[in-house]
Amino acid sequence: MKRLITIASVAVLAVSALVLMQCDELLGGRPLNVTIVADTDSTVKITWGAPTEGTPDKYIVLFMETGTSGYTELGDATATEYAHDPEGKTGKYKVTAKFGSDEYDGAATPSTTPIANTGTTVGELNSADLAGYGWNRSTGDASTYTMEDAGSAANVDFYITDWAIGYTGPDYSIASPDYAPTDPGNVTPAGSWRVNAFSNLLTSEHDPLPKYVETINYFGFTDLTTDPALVACYTKADGYYALVKLSGYNTINGTVQAQSWFQLVKGLRLIQH
Repeated sequence: MKRLITIASVAVLAVSALVLMQCDELLGGRPLNVTIVADTDSTVKITWGAPTEGTPDKYIVLFMETGTSGYTELGDATATEYAHDPEGKTGKYKVTAKFGSDEYDGAATPSTTPIANTGTTVGELNSADLAGYGWNRSTGDASTYTMEDAGSAANVDFYITDWAIGYTGPDYSIASPDYAPTDPGNVTPAGSWRVNAFSNLLTSEHDPLPKYVETINYFGFTDLTTDPALVACYTKADGYYALVKLSGYNTINGTVQAQSWFQLVKGLRLIQH
């Protein structure tokens, strides 16, 4: 009888240990749906969902600055959000759920690093090259478009013009698409062209872009008086910021080389890249 009791006790202990091991495995889980939005035009709010397995002791929020290779701990949180002032820097964010000595990283590492678009030839309005330039709001990728078709209106964020028939300049400007139907170049039909705004020429391509203030520091067009020229663009209809770098003005062919960096976080004017 004693032997039977001993065997039964061992079996109970084994089952209990197995249950405890299974429970331990379910005690922790990763934060869900880590996302970022603009808290202000220069600060970031990180939000996430609680793990489906257990309640963490705390969350740890980390940041990896653009151009570096390691995360820095920003601080702890018990709620599922955290506000961060990156002091003009951009980069990736990570959230970790801590259960005792165990840590679980969120799967997503959202970023404020702007989407870079390499050099593209953009034509002056009357040249043979496409004069319209615009960004995809989902990917940040840039493309060029004809300004001679009102069907382009939903895609164009700026065009290049010398405010005259022809393309010999001598000076070019970056201009809001809604100017194009009345541009002296006389090739753009009426349509629902976007109304965007541009800063005066900038001196740094990594500092935060100027805060949008209509008619005070952003305008319907900006003259390109330096080569290269750095100009901030603010998309007035939906509130995105981008940096445009224009260079290599060619008044013989009527072309300009355009690079850009588009900030996918709506309303955020950080552009370090």
